[in-house]
Amino acid sequence: MTSAKTQTSPKTRSTDRVGSFRNIAVIRMSSVGDVIMALPALEGLRETYPNARISWIVERRARNVLDGHPALDEVIEFPREVWRDIRRRRFGLLRCLPHAWRFYRGLRKRRFDLTIDFQGNLKSATCTIGCGAAVRLGYSKAECKEPNHYFTNRHLDLGGQHIHRMERDLLMVGEVGVPFQHRPPRIGYDADDRRAGDATIPFPDGEPPVVILHPGTSAWMPNKRWPLASFASLGDTLAREAQARVLLSWGPGERPLCDEIRELMEQPSELLPDTPTIKSLGYLLSRADLVVGGDTGPLHLAYVQGVPTIGILGPSDPRFYYPLGHPERVFYRRMPCSPCRHRTCDQITCLTDISVTEVANRALQILDS
Repeated sequence: MTSAKTQTSPKTRSTDRVGSFRNIAVIRMSSVGDVIMALPALEGLRETYPNARISWIVERRARNVLDGHPALDEVIEFPREVWRDIRRRRFGLLRCLPHAWRFYRGLRKRRFDLTIDFQGNLKSATCTIGCGAAVRLGYSKAECKEPNHYFTNRHLDLGGQHIHRMERDLLMVGEVGVPFQHRPPRIGYDADDRRAGDATIPFPDGEPPVVILHPGTSAWMPNKRWPLASFASLGDTLAREAQARVLLSWGPGERPLCDEIRELMEQPSELLPDTPTIKSLGYLLSRADLVVGGDTGPLHLAYVQGVPTIGILGPSDPRFYYPLGHPERVFYRRMPCSPCRHRTCDQITCLTDISVTEVANRALQILDS
């Protein structure tokens, strides 16, 4: 793990003392995968500041991961629709001002003394300012997508190094006294989350091994998806050679992908039941022996819970998203355009060049071990 520098303004140096913060706001609004990657940092904050009140500001699409989390005192939902309407609707700013005023006034009333901005964009900067904390920790200019660094007064400077998302967040909280340590994050599962998982994959787990394939990705980045025919061939290989029980998981709008894979498969497969929340899907994934998917929230949720995973990353940079300790469990083809953030691509060679054989061989090694 490489080192990083911290740039600190003179006004914040007196607050370095561990235990000096009593009201902390964590800002990581999206995406689901990035919220999951920040959970070990949250666990470290709770260990270091056991008596502090810790809140997390998050968008609705990712908040379910945090609902009921034992390390949090409050989950604050950022009104993403207000921000969107400012840009999309006629006179959007005037229409949204009353809603925005209520939200930011609510932040200020909480009297935070520390904000930690894991997001690094303009939206999160507005929350940082809205909180009014004396210590505002964020990333340096080079690490921010927008002029976020102007709104923070302490900056973690990674010096251009490519650091795993989870370790980057751990380095951030290290600047307020949290020891650098890989902590397994907790998920606040409730009875509703567990019901479908217990019925589908009974405990204790036994033979045959359970393999879950998750072919979907965010609708924002459909070009992260490995071809459905490749998923079908992989499922057939694992069912035939490892006698695996192959299940297909899906999120909103993704069931047709799984239906098509099942039609292409020659071996038996099962469709996971409808999981109304990301947590209920996460509980199902936690009971598998292996989860295979792309760069998507469910795969990261399985990984942080200790489930063996294989990531088929395609356009995503593996240095940021591989399962820590197991770089061999990601498949990636570097192209002249890699890494890529385009929403569409006519070729997706970075994915089609990843063969079923190499993924299946790695999956069989994991199942054998």
